[in-house]
Amino acid sequence: MPLFHDSSSRTGALLAVAAVACLCGCSATKQARDVEPSGFLGSYSSLRKGKGEEPLLVYANPAADCRKYTKVMIDPVTLWAKSGDSWLQKLEPKDRDMLRKLGTDTLLDVMNKARFEVVSRPGPDVMRVRLALTEAEKANVLLKEGTVLAPYVTAPAALYSETTGQALFTGDAAFELEILDSLTGQRMYAAADKRVGKLDVRDFHEWDDVKEAFKSWGERGARRLVQCRMTGSFVSSPKEQSFEEKIDDNVP
Repeated sequence: MPLFHDSSSRTGALLAVAAVACLCGCSATKQARDVEPSGFLGSYSSLRKGKGEEPLLVYANPAADCRKYTKVMIDPVTLWAKSGDSWLQKLEPKDRDMLRKLGTDTLLDVMNKARFEVVSRPGPDVMRVRLALTEAEKANVLLKEGTVLAPYVTAPAALYSETTGQALFTGDAAFELEILDSLTGQRMYAAADKRVGKLDVRDFHEWDDVKEAFKSWGERGARRLVQCRMTGSFVSSPKEQSFEEKIDDNVP
């Protein structure tokens, strides 16, 4: 049974999804200053620096028509370590499984919000999504808590954040993603992004910064795909930073 009976009802439903996706609070993470390519995407020559709410590195094929796709194949989420000293290389099996599940659940949620049917076989109306987590460092909970609560470390913490772009003892996560035509393998979209934790008194679980990063990526991904289905283009219109993101830039 089709999800939408006519174009007007379909557009109205997608606009409603976009509106709901925009109703999110200020994130406990912020976009990092840069991200280092891991090799997962193979070629990075076509990726440019992102603007506004875009990922740090992004490519969108201007010739690809997003509206022809109604279904999606999702490859198993990969943990792709850039080097032997990567945090990913040192994780326990239970943490690796948790991160893979987190990535898979995020993708499924995004596709559900954007009204894509998840399938297991390629087809003319099927796109294929590949996702790799390329960095995932958990926060040092005790030291992060001390930095938040101890007044005498406020100035050094602020200086460290200004110098490095990341607050003391917080976690971080980076991903690379590619959307392909499932039959031809043509690249229609690719991105690499990284988010880092901020000093936050609300919680101190060691993986919270990584989970918040995926939450933010999921919200932005849903908005992008909803717009893609309405306009037909994988190319996003660069936007000025939202008020929340301007705050993010000035909060450790």
